[in-house]
Amino acid sequence: MELVRPMDAVYLWGETRRSPAHVVALQIFRPPAGAGPELLDGLYRAMTDPAAVKPAFRRRPYRSPATAGQYAWATDSSLDLRQHVRRVALPRPGRTAELMDHVADFHAVPLDRDRPLWQAHLVEGLAGGRFALCTKLHHALFDGVNMGRHVLGGLSPDAAARGGTAPWTQRSSRRRAPAARATSTAGNGVLDGVSRLGGAVGGTVKALAGGGVAAVREGPPTVPFSAPRTIFNGRVGTARRFAGESWPTDRLREVARWAGTSVNDVALALCGGALRSYLAERGQLPAAPLVAMVPIALGSTDPSAEARDGNSWAAVLCNLATDTPDGLDRLRRVHTSMRRSKRLMSELDPVTAAALSAGVLGGALLSMVPGPRPPPAFNLVISNVPAARRTLYLDGCELTDNYPVSVVTDGQALNITLISYVDRIAFGISGCRRSVPELERIPVHLDAALRELELGKTADSA
Repeated sequence: MELVRPMDAVYLWGETRRSPAHVVALQIFRPPAGAGPELLDGLYRAMTDPAAVKPAFRRRPYRSPATAGQYAWATDSSLDLRQHVRRVALPRPGRTAELMDHVADFHAVPLDRDRPLWQAHLVEGLAGGRFALCTKLHHALFDGVNMGRHVLGGLSPDAAARGGTAPWTQRSSRRRAPAARATSTAGNGVLDGVSRLGGAVGGTVKALAGGGVAAVREGPPTVPFSAPRTIFNGRVGTARRFAGESWPTDRLREVARWAGTSVNDVALALCGGALRSYLAERGQLPAAPLVAMVPIALGSTDPSAEARDGNSWAAVLCNLATDTPDGLDRLRRVHTSMRRSKRLMSELDPVTAAALSAGVLGGALLSMVPGPRPPPAFNLVISNVPAARRTLYLDGCELTDNYPVSVVTDGQALNITLISYVDRIAFGISGCRRSVPELERIPVHLDAALRELELGKTADSA
């Protein structure tokens, strides 16, 4: 038996019907000229070939007395792909609006734990003959970086290439019979955890002491429970809403070069500006600045590297400076906040970073406990996942758009995930339909926040 690692098991223990812990990858494809209906027929046949399923996509969680009540992975050797992969047709006229509504509804439904924790819809009927692949993956299986590797790993930069694969399938040359994974015992897992925790405590104390010295020089860092209460931090319902929009990466890069920051800092500042405008127009803007939890990968972020199982990331907090109306001031404050957090994480080994992150995430879990609501540990999650820099194809079908649809939970009714592809950066905005009304206004405010920074850059250069 293989026990589910603690960081992965958090997503199983914390999941509820209203707060499913999965992510949806939305990929939109343009078929080659002259392609007929047989194209999707062939893609669907390949996607439902049981012999092609990767071992990681055959795992399902279970608990028993033999696991001491902990979650472990079992291998499903008789996978029924008809329950995992379905063809879906959008209602006319097949606009982006209909697709986003379908994605939101698909995202709202929890995965069945009696089966491996993934599902996919091959969606046809988009305007212009396009189609979409929506792949739902439980976060207990992979972190964002490794989800991206599975989602894009079967595509090719060559439009003439054939034999492409879906995220859950592998090429015929790599297929093999499902095999049992390396075993571990509950006792060994506990002893190993205690040993790692001892080292983590020492590393955390040392890093926090160094952080205290930095705080004297630059001011105090952003800490859990310093976030104000907002409409994003209550109980969520079961319904979801999703909006996606992308902008040329060069526009953000030019602002970053002018301001002396990173592109990621600019993206975070855009989110801060958009959320300030969104809350202000609803009369819900708090006086204190919003705080975002930003996941930081602990391993390589190379999207072309081999995908690994499980989660390996740390949580840092970023002050979004929503209390200032000035976009440049907001960007500089975001830059300072992220610089402090990254410096702290750079002084930690992966185990210590995970231990420190557990304190941040533990505060967020309090929002899921029945009873009086504590102050939010942070207001929302904003993550940035790297992707491919070259145009990719699935059997000649061009991948034109690539959007992430991420986790929404009690206390965290809004999630913004960014993913870069070729020369654009896409913002996937997921939210509770009840707690985040008119979510589609947020992309409008993102665009306005970017234009504000660009105008400031132009005025400074004049």
